[in-house]
Parts: sequence; structure tokens; C-alpha cells
Amino acid sequence: MAAGAAGLLAAGAGLFHLSSGMEPAEVIRKLSGLRVSLALYAMQRQGPPASFSEVIRAGHLEAAPALKLPWHPRAGRVRDVSSRAVRDTGGWAYVNAPGDPDFGLVFIDCAHQDAKGRFWSEF
Repeated sequence: MAAGAAGLLAAGAGLFHLSSGMEPAEVIRKLSGLRVSLALYAMQRQGPPASFSEVIRAGHLEAAPALKLPWHPRAGRVRDVSSRAVRDTGGWAYVNAPGDPDFGLVFIDCAHQDAKGRFWSEF
């Protein structure tokens, strides 16, 4: 019985962690920082990079900030994607396809809504 209760407590703690996330203001502040770093890179190099990792290599950002949204695991990198199509990874994404109208955009790859009903991917 004690082992069952311990397992139930552990499952509850895991569910709580998965359901919790950063404050929306903190997420938007971190997204803004990514976008500023990207803009500085683009101004210096006359255009957006082929991969977001170039922003880090060029010294405009030390590392991608951690992101923890509700119902997603913690993410700590920016994935390069070919379009703004939301895949609901719960992490950062960067559109790296020059032919895409959103080329050079960093966004939050999440199909869920924040506490005010706004989709994370629309920020």
C-alpha cells in the first residue's frame, strides 16, 4: 500500500510539473530578447541567418533562454523550421527558409492558449 501511495504522489508531482509553466510576461520578455538578438545580427549581416545558431555563434546571444510552457517539457534551444506551421513542441522555432514569407521570424511553437486566451504561437 505504501509503494502505491508513493507512486501516486510521484505521478501527481509529475503532472503538476507538466501542467505548470513560466509566467506569460517572462515568456514574452525572453521572446523579445531572441528577436532583438536576431535583429542585431540581421542589421550587421544585411539579412537574417540561415540558422538561428548563427546568432549565437556571432556573439549576439550567449544561449537560447529556457522556455517552460504548461503541458510541455522545458525547452532550451531554437529549432530551425521551414515555415511558421505550428508543430506544438512547446519550444522556440525560427523560420529559416528564404522563400517563406516569415523567413527570419522567431516564434513560440505552441498550439495552446495562455491564461488570457491568446495562442502562444501568435506572439
